[in-house]
Amino acid sequence: MRSLAYLLAVACIAQARNNKYIVPGATWYDTDGVVLSAHAGGIVQANDTWYWFGQDEREEDKNLFSGLNVYSSSDLLNWKNEGRALSPVNGTDIDASRVVERPKVVFSEETQEWILWFHSDNSSYGLLQQGIATSPNITGPYTFQRAFNPLGGTSQDFGLFQDVDGQSYALYSNGDAADAHDNIIARMNSNFTDVEEVVYTFPDFDLEAPAIIYTGTHYYILMSHKSGYRSNNVVVFSAEKITGPWSIQSFIAPLGTRTFNSQSTMGITVNGSSTTTHLYCGDQWATAKTLYDSRYMWLPATIDESTSSFTIDWHDLYSIDTATGEVTYPEGTVYEAEDGVLSGSAYITTCVIDANSSVTFTGIAGTGNPQWVSVYYHNPDGLWGDNRSGTGQTFILWRNATVSVNDEDPVTIRQLSGSSGIILSQPLNVTFASGFDNTLTIAGVSGAWPNRTYSAY
Repeated sequence: MRSLAYLLAVACIAQARNNKYIVPGATWYDTDGVVLSAHAGGIVQANDTWYWFGQDEREEDKNLFSGLNVYSSSDLLNWKNEGRALSPVNGTDIDASRVVERPKVVFSEETQEWILWFHSDNSSYGLLQQGIATSPNITGPYTFQRAFNPLGGTSQDFGLFQDVDGQSYALYSNGDAADAHDNIIARMNSNFTDVEEVVYTFPDFDLEAPAIIYTGTHYYILMSHKSGYRSNNVVVFSAEKITGPWSIQSFIAPLGTRTFNSQSTMGITVNGSSTTTHLYCGDQWATAKTLYDSRYMWLPATIDESTSSFTIDWHDLYSIDTATGEVTYPEGTVYEAEDGVLSGSAYITTCVIDANSSVTFTGIAGTGNPQWVSVYYHNPDGLWGDNRSGTGQTFILWRNATVSVNDEDPVTIRQLSGSSGIILSQPLNVTFASGFDNTLTIAGVSGAWPNRTYSAY
C-alpha cells in the first residue's frame, strides 16, 4: 500500500476570508479571518441565507458555558459572525458554570418568534434537561425561558427536525441509566416550546448526537455511539414515515475511519435548480481540554432511495453551488513518499517517519498564492475499538508531525487515529513560491508519546 502526500495546486483562500472550498478537517475561518466557533451546532435557512448556531469554544474562554454563537452565509462557504445568540445569565440554568450545548433553532408561526433549543445540564451531567430561549430576530440575542425534563423524563444530546408540513420534532436519548438507553423522536407542541408526545422510540440502542435528513422519499436519522470525545462509527436508520417503522442500522462511512474521525451533529439539504444535495455535518472533536481546536467534517452524502442507503465518501475539499445544488471537486497533483528525499531513520516500505527522521518533496509547483496540501498517512493507534464496546486500553487520539515549506518555520499537524490499513489525510493551507522549485518537508516530532510520530506518507 502506498501512502501519499497530495497537493491541490489551486488558489484557495486570500487572507483566510474568501473561502472557495469546504475543506473537511481544516481550521475554518469566518469572513473576518477569525477561527469559526460553532461546535455541535444546528443550521436553519431563512430565505436565501443560512444561519449556523453553535457552541463557543475558544482557548481564552475558561467558563463551562461561554455562549452560543451565530453565523450567516449565502453560500455555505463564507460565514459572517453575527455575534452571541445566547449568553450566560448568572443565577439561572444558563449560568457560566452550567452546560448549554447542541443548539438548534426553529421559527414559530404561532408566536412569530425564533425558538432556540439546547441540551441543558449541570457540570456533572446529572440533570439531563432541555432548554429553550426565544427572540423576534433569528440572530438574537435570545432570551432564556426555561429548562425542563421533557415529558417528565431525561434528555441527553439534543437534535431538532422540522418536517415539510411544518411540524417540528425533538430528537434525544434518555440517558445512561440501566432503564434509559432509548433514543426518542418526540413531536413538539404547536408553538414549538415544549414536547407533547413520543412518536417513535429506538429501544435500548444507547446512541447520541441525532440528526434527521429527509429526501422527500425517506427519512434518514443519523446517530453516533457514546464514546466521549473519541470518534466512532456513525449509524443511520431509514423510514418512509417519521413515526416508523425504521430500518435496522447501518454505517455511513468505511469501518476503521470512525466516520472520518467525526461525530454527527446536523444535516444540510440544498435544494438547487439542477439537483438536491444533502450534506453530512459532523464535529471532529479534540480533547476536553482543547475543544477550541475541534474541527468540522462536512461531506456530501450519497443516497440510494431504492435501497435506502445513506453513505459518505472522503473528499479532501470541494465546492458547492447553493443556487444549482451542484458539487464540484478540484483536481490536484500527487507527490509520493518514495520519490522524496529521506533523512534519519525514515525508510521506504510505507515510508515510516519517527521523531528523528523526515521526508522532503522537491520540485513542487507553486502559484505564489495560498494552496491546500493534503497529507495522507497511516496511524493505527485506535486501541479503544470502533464503538463503546472498545478494549478499554489506553487510547491515542492523534500523533503529531511537522510540515515545513521551503525550509521555513515548521507547522505542526495532527494525524488522527484510524485502524490498521486505513489511510487518512490531514489538510494544511500553505503558500508556495511561484514556479517549480518549492520543497515540502514532513518530519517527526521529538518528545513523549503521542508527540512522537509514527506515520506513513
